[in-house]
Amino acid sequence: MKIFSNVCAAILALLVAGYSTADVELADGTVLSEAPTWIVTYIEVAADAVEETERLLAAQSEASSMEQGNLRFEAIQRVNRDNHFVVLEAWSSPEARANHAAAAHTVAYRNALQPLLYAPYDERQHLGLATTAFDAIPAGEPDTVYVITHADSIPPEQFPPCNRRPDPNGPCSNGLLIGLANDSRAHHGNMRFDVLTQSNRPNHMTVVEMWQSASTQLAHQVHQDKKNFRDALAGVVVGSGVNEDPQFTPDMLTGSLWDERLFKLIRE
Repeated sequence: MKIFSNVCAAILALLVAGYSTADVELADGTVLSEAPTWIVTYIEVAADAVEETERLLAAQSEASSMEQGNLRFEAIQRVNRDNHFVVLEAWSSPEARANHAAAAHTVAYRNALQPLLYAPYDERQHLGLATTAFDAIPAGEPDTVYVITHADSIPPEQFPPCNRRPDPNGPCSNGLLIGLANDSRAHHGNMRFDVLTQSNRPNHMTVVEMWQSASTQLAHQVHQDKKNFRDALAGVVVGSGVNEDPQFTPDMLTGSLWDERLFKLIRE
């Protein structure tokens, strides 16, 4: 076991030493930087391991938030499915995040969590496409509603021309997501609205929201801005609602459902 740990430490040290910032250029020429670096991790554990997982995540959040280069570290728990968790991290650079991954407390946390999992530890590195300034994001509170959505855009529909839209000149899926972020930040009760792009798969995105309360999040859901976005993402005329043709099939700009999941902050 000691030999295995030494080998792991050596490998992590090499990764840290060789880690360099690499910008990603999108198909429309937009360049996204890996500094800062966002990480979104999905965790699913056995039903009888919920309390132990909560303790592990609370301790890991506290230790990680004090590390050099950490900008944000939050562990959240899914509402109505309390064995599902998400960890939201933001680091000043890939190097800072690599140092965190090699830290003794992170290695111990992963080792302790592994037996509790029933699905792989699903960790995804992201770049910021439309993000809130870190100093403008308040700390989460017990009543704060977090919303995490995975958005899978069909690559030809990310930028104009997007032929699934009534107007192929756009806005296409990336433009729609950026527009939703800008609009939603002005909605009552919004604390944060970020659109993040996966580093290794730029057509896969994570939308991160924070709302002051359940009521403000519900009001946002039925706001005209949000309804217009959902119509546009479905490739239908904005405001069209239910189509008169029962055989009508929306020509979605995404390859997956718009799967919003609600979470609450884990606190010690």
